[in-house]
Amino acid sequence: MALFTDGAISEVVDLIAYEANLVEAAQAEGIDLETKLRLAQSEIGAELAAAALSPGNIYWTGRGWISTGSEENLSRFRLEQVAVTPPLKLWHSFQALAIAYRDAYNRKVNDKYLAKWSEYKELARWASNLLFQTGIGLVAKPVPRPSKPVVDWAAGTLAAMTLWVRMSWAGADGAEGAASEEVAVETPANSALRVAPPAAAATATGWNVYVGTASGEATQQNSQPLTLGQAWIMPAAGLAAGAAPGGGQEPDVYRTVPRFLQRG
Repeated sequence: MALFTDGAISEVVDLIAYEANLVEAAQAEGIDLETKLRLAQSEIGAELAAAALSPGNIYWTGRGWISTGSEENLSRFRLEQVAVTPPLKLWHSFQALAIAYRDAYNRKVNDKYLAKWSEYKELARWASNLLFQTGIGLVAKPVPRPSKPVVDWAAGTLAAMTLWVRMSWAGADGAEGAASEEVAVETPANSALRVAPPAAAATATGWNVYVGTASGEATQQNSQPLTLGQAWIMPAAGLAAGAAPGGGQEPDVYRTVPRFLQRG
């Protein structure tokens, strides 16, 4: 799973799954849906930060005791430790829809948007309660999603080609964070793709490289995590048929919040 701080939890396409005419309504009312997604995530982040200070219970997931993180540390968690579980994604989608229709209603006091605002406000409340009751997924040693890798080429023997590249940070105990966005690169003839990582995250102990010949089809090219700061150069044998990028870290524990006062 991605982490809360890895980027946008939901995208416009997720909102359209609930409201097919959302884009048309947003255009008609001059509403920027990307801005509403960011606002929704900011609001949820504030509520999660408040929940971190509330009394709650920790439930271990069966993945083993976390030797480097105490129960107290996970009880008073940081946003960087929050995993994007299905209830959290639902909350974000509904919160963004509620904000969008609230804005649409308030711009012209148009009653046709009032019912939508009320509906999604209640759905956001339901999703947040579901999250707090079933537990906020927490990662003891979070490995963040990296920014895009640096791609170019070195001297080599390969033909000209277009490649799509992603990377991820490797953490302690075999943990792997979510993969970066992909980068497309066209390499000339008699060259070899070269990929270098950006500045390393504090929790990274290595990195993984994913390359494919089509968008969305990148596979892992290293059998073991590469050394931080070490560039990877595509071998003369070509690409390896490795695994696809994973979705990120699974929660180590779930923390419930028995009682939570939500604004609204």
